[in-house]
Amino acid sequence: MLSGLTILELGQVIAGSFGGTILTDLGAEVIKIEPIRGDSARNPTIAPIGEESAVHLSMNRGKKSIALDLKSEEGLAVFYKLVAHADAVIDNFRPGVMGRLGIDHAKLLEYNSDIVTASVTGFGEDGPARDRPAFDLVIQAYSGLLDMTGDPQGPPARVGVPLADLAGGLFTCISVVSALLGRELHGGGQHADIAMLDSLVSLQTYDALAHLNGGVGATRQGTAHAYMVPWQAFAVKDGYLVIAVRDEKFWHNLCEAIGRPDLISDSRTLDNRARVENRDFVVRLLSDVFETSTKAEWMEILDKFDIPAATVNDMKEVFSDPQVQAREMIQSYNHSSLGEVNYTPSPMKFSEWKFPNRPTPELGEHTVEILVQRLGYSAEEVEGLEKSGVLVCSPRKVS
Repeated sequence: MLSGLTILELGQVIAGSFGGTILTDLGAEVIKIEPIRGDSARNPTIAPIGEESAVHLSMNRGKKSIALDLKSEEGLAVFYKLVAHADAVIDNFRPGVMGRLGIDHAKLLEYNSDIVTASVTGFGEDGPARDRPAFDLVIQAYSGLLDMTGDPQGPPARVGVPLADLAGGLFTCISVVSALLGRELHGGGQHADIAMLDSLVSLQTYDALAHLNGGVGATRQGTAHAYMVPWQAFAVKDGYLVIAVRDEKFWHNLCEAIGRPDLISDSRTLDNRARVENRDFVVRLLSDVFETSTKAEWMEILDKFDIPAATVNDMKEVFSDPQVQAREMIQSYNHSSLGEVNYTPSPMKFSEWKFPNRPTPELGEHTVEILVQRLGYSAEEVEGLEKSGVLVCSPRKVS
């Protein structure tokens, strides 16, 4: 759907790359401009798959790779030519780095007056914390998310996926698509400033509103819900399952399913307000009931009574599940050294568009193609730039 758009990606690892991954899934040409040593996501000691990193394989599939020294005059000249042919530039450098390199939005407008730029940083481009180093864990803590997550009797817990990085990438993608659409509607490029901190703060939604308008604090609930009971995980004979009883009809169904219709009219469980006030009673009662049978046995009963529930699945169970498979959430591409690589695609489904299955590039795999065919460099000029250390042409591994 986005074929014809060219995105230059200076981003690295996850926050600076995930947005580009979605854009390339949607058909845009995403040219990843890597430093000579390669994106640090290529480090094969992190989430190793053979001699590659799962981070790199998942975050850079479908992109083209150019390895370029932006600190050299010759490298900058190449980059400026690329910008002249591009629609957007994405980076996740610290604030001020793009300016020092001579490639910030104001400078790039000299080469392309319609360019869209998007910078994703930890804390944003202004404010007292703008220059602090930031990784996902730091932002989860700073945003209050860590304090909201985990067992109420235990320490704070990190969300299992790098949510700050991923949210930054998601909002980068949305920013780029919005700015490009705005350009078509109203004319002119613009710059988007995306902070991972802002991204996580915005995701607090109703909890934030309750605090800002009523002083209500969010407390750790484990898998439970502060405002609804029962809404949490329960141990069964062979693991855990969750139930989410949001409406009274589901509570009535649950009472019937466990053979306790009397709880429908019990004053302690009459409605959600009563169940929240008597949380310990409800949870203890249900815990005793659920531990009598297995996950499969309970899911058969819960499904029969149309109760929102699920087993707590591990990775093997997730990817062997018929629903996940039916939704085609396992795709594959052929990698030059690993062979077939399975991955999870973007979750969007369109009636007239199928995501392409394209491999993750080797470092510098497309340097010659783009410089010669797109920018008009001669083969001799490219060879000279490679010999002078300005760029990498031949695909090579990163140690």
